[in-house]
Amino acid sequence: MIKARAQEKTAKIIIYVITVLTVLILLWIIGYIFYRGFYKNTVNVSQVIPAEENVIFFPDTKDDGLIVIVNKSVRVKYLNIYDLNTIYNKERRENWGFYSEQNLKVQPFFYKPPESDTKLLEFTENAAGLLLLKNKKYKKYISFVKTPAEMIDMVIKTPGAIGFVPSELSGNLKDVKQIPVRRICVAVNPGVMEMENNRKIQTVTKEDLVNIFTGKIKNWKEIRGRDLEITPVILQSESGEKNIITEYLIKSDYNSPPAALIEKSFYDFNKVISAKKGAIGLCFYPDAIKSNFALIDVESREKGVNLTLSFLLETPAHSGQWGGILPVIINTILLIIFTLLVSTPIGIGAAVFLVEYAKQGRLVSILRMGTETLAGIPSIIFGLFGHIFFVQVLNLGIGFLSGTLTVTIMILPTIIRTTEESLKSVPVTYKEGSLALGATKLQTIFKVIVPAASPGILTGIILAIGRTAGETAVLLYTLGSSYGLVRSLTSSARVLSLHLYLLFSEAVSFEKAFATGAVLIILILIVNFTLTSLVGKMNRSAGY
Repeated sequence: MIKARAQEKTAKIIIYVITVLTVLILLWIIGYIFYRGFYKNTVNVSQVIPAEENVIFFPDTKDDGLIVIVNKSVRVKYLNIYDLNTIYNKERRENWGFYSEQNLKVQPFFYKPPESDTKLLEFTENAAGLLLLKNKKYKKYISFVKTPAEMIDMVIKTPGAIGFVPSELSGNLKDVKQIPVRRICVAVNPGVMEMENNRKIQTVTKEDLVNIFTGKIKNWKEIRGRDLEITPVILQSESGEKNIITEYLIKSDYNSPPAALIEKSFYDFNKVISAKKGAIGLCFYPDAIKSNFALIDVESREKGVNLTLSFLLETPAHSGQWGGILPVIINTILLIIFTLLVSTPIGIGAAVFLVEYAKQGRLVSILRMGTETLAGIPSIIFGLFGHIFFVQVLNLGIGFLSGTLTVTIMILPTIIRTTEESLKSVPVTYKEGSLALGATKLQTIFKVIVPAASPGILTGIILAIGRTAGETAVLLYTLGSSYGLVRSLTSSARVLSLHLYLLFSEAVSFEKAFATGAVLIILILIVNFTLTSLVGKMNRSAGY
């Protein structure tokens, strides 16, 4: 007796541990997907360091500069200097998707001032050196304005607009969005980039740069590079004041100057970078390009909200890399609704026939075995069948109807088996009482037996919904992958599970893939919670 109790206690502990571990694993999986779906923490690699300037000062000037402005509809947080060069110099018009994942055409504005306005002419010439790289031939998509006031007005009125104004007008920019610019790059002697013993430096982090310029790192091999002594050099203003380059490295630690050579002219800075084999320095990107410096890419982390309202309300574009998933969400809901409208009556009707009308014999046993077998077949087999039969044989084409019919066939076995077992669980006295009161067999089935079995039937429908929303392989060959909203039964479409798969498999955007996964889980949880609550109410009303 004591031994039996000990075994029972051990079994309970094992079951408890397994249950807790299972719950923890499920919570960890869902929690991780939600964390990555709602919160963005990505590593970006860029040719400029993450130090931003609200005003871009022109070379050899202390007070004269420009401020980049955009229409308030643009969601970009900052721009790299070479992004501005691309926007104003590329043959085709750019899209803000490349800079903010927002599907919106860029409309750049530039100045064409009257000859009498010498001050604005000089400002325009200086700006051309930064933005147009002194390209004399303006691109055809650039629009022109005559005054800063007109520039501000056009940027306010034009969605996707970008322009710039003199820095002295910083107080008149309430109705536009000011965009900071990153333009400091890491320039090195070409010898730093050479490979040695299969070691070659590719990128640096802010921590690497701080350690280099404060003397904590003295050799390139300490940060994944070759065995070469580091010679850091800083370009500083003639007045000796700390500029943005120095501030990025040592911030407010003015009493501890970095362990680096201080050069007050770009000419001397250029000489050190070119002469010292392990030299490294920070300078402005346009100067580095003109001097043909070797540049090291900089790693930086971008943190923020991943699952935003705009992601839920916008249409995807550029293979899903831009925009949101609103049509995809609607397509998923429509697929669930239409699939259930087709599969539920057929599944319940088939179960009723097998339980109430079919002669219980070998044929019914074979049918049940076939149904159970179909319930366990991989979804890709259904997808291949749907592609051959619905798409090719019936010539329905790849679209919403073919996808719906294929998914219907896939979930029918689940609905049939759960409905069949639910009907069998109804006490026989219900049937006998109904027939004794004079009801027909058909009336008894649909007014007594099916309502009594409805909680179990709904459970089967919940399982079917989960499989419909989560399947991917079955839809690859039948539904298509169009971003747009379903507009007809033959429309190609994309649902959440398929969108998630394509984002991952094509390495389009892992952040958007996790956000899509979080939305899919939330959608399934909402549907399951709603139906489970309905089942609970039915059980309570039936006295279970």
